[in-house]
Amino acid sequence: MEETYLVEIRLARTRWKIKELTRVIAEKAKVVEFRERHPHITLYGPFTLPDAGNKSLLLDTIAAAAKNLGALPFMLDGWECRKGMHGGVVAFSVRPSPRLAGLVRELARTLAPFTESLNAWDGRPDEKWFHATIANRLPAEKAEETFAMMEREAAEFSGQPPRATAAERIVSLMQRALLLHRHYTVPVRPVLLDDAGLRITVMHNEDILGEYDLLQQRWLSGDEIKSPLAWQQSMAAYRRAAGFEPAAPLPHAPDDIFLISDFHFGHANIIRYCARPFVDTDPDEMDRVLIANWNACVGKNDRAFFLGDLSYWKGRIPGSAYRRKLNGRITFVAGNHDARLEGTVPEYRLTCGGREFLLVHDPADADPAFGGWVIHGHYHNNELARYPFVDFLHRRINVCAEVVGCVPVGLAEINRILDGPEGKKGTSLLLRYPYVQ
Repeated sequence: MEETYLVEIRLARTRWKIKELTRVIAEKAKVVEFRERHPHITLYGPFTLPDAGNKSLLLDTIAAAAKNLGALPFMLDGWECRKGMHGGVVAFSVRPSPRLAGLVRELARTLAPFTESLNAWDGRPDEKWFHATIANRLPAEKAEETFAMMEREAAEFSGQPPRATAAERIVSLMQRALLLHRHYTVPVRPVLLDDAGLRITVMHNEDILGEYDLLQQRWLSGDEIKSPLAWQQSMAAYRRAAGFEPAAPLPHAPDDIFLISDFHFGHANIIRYCARPFVDTDPDEMDRVLIANWNACVGKNDRAFFLGDLSYWKGRIPGSAYRRKLNGRITFVAGNHDARLEGTVPEYRLTCGGREFLLVHDPADADPAFGGWVIHGHYHNNELARYPFVDFLHRRINVCAEVVGCVPVGLAEINRILDGPEGKKGTSLLLRYPYVQ
């Protein structure tokens, strides 16, 4: 058998979520044998090495191309169906950052002299199809059927209320109680999620030849590649580099007012469900970072609002214990997981910068007659198209932790955005932190 190689980045924060959605799509479309088991974005290849002794040259060339790049941002945005080299392909569409697209061009240039690519895109890197495969090598008719099913279910979802019904929640709880959660079907809904490649993986047939950590700028040992602790360290380095974990207190005006929602302290699964920049085996690390981020931003005398879902009601620690760890004069707006948290208010109205703001957990609970801006949580980053960071059309601002980069946002910053060029354009801002435009 011809020995082949592949250079790829595997999904990081979104890995579990995309794997689970891929599984559901494959099962519903009955294409399980064709599904992708390790969601990734191909950077170069598949290819062969005419001179098998060039493995070291291969790794050295990749490291040189990736040096000083850091994490490689991209956006998963919808899905599409195309004809591939070996049949139909159904995949998540990927919008690459300039940094990611530039690396692909550099790899194509530097690997071509001593490799034989089996992928036509490697010769045309500026035209490369960036995607994360759902199912590959499909008969053409089956690919079209699968894609039609996905489009149909997405359209049905878009026409319905986004929250689960009471009956659906009861069924979900029963399934979990009966240990049937592996077969629980998540909705096939449109995908709009940001992520970043943290490691470059080089495959040799079905085995990993090497894995390059983009933040540490080195090849990992075999033990490190498989180590959950090493992955946790990679994720921590990414948080610090991306601004999700400030290293020092953040300066601000003394009269600023801070907002954020949906910390879900103690909730390990929220890391998976909302693609948070943590590992789901250590929710305590998430708690520590979110508390430190809050206190790096909010001083002891600062005014702050938390817009619901402070902790998970099944957590080991009560929400009141978390509340005592947070700086500031805080008003807690009640969320759907805050039944046991005392002293909450259902909503709060305030005026700042000449604008009226209504602070509420779920925007569906806002008074339809309110003519100002609604600041809310609840939706996390699960429906960024509907509930982005700033929605100028519907006058909504989503301050869920995932959307604002895990750091409280000040009303002064929000007013600057509303008064700035983005406000004049009226185009939604998906996320507070830098993302793929």
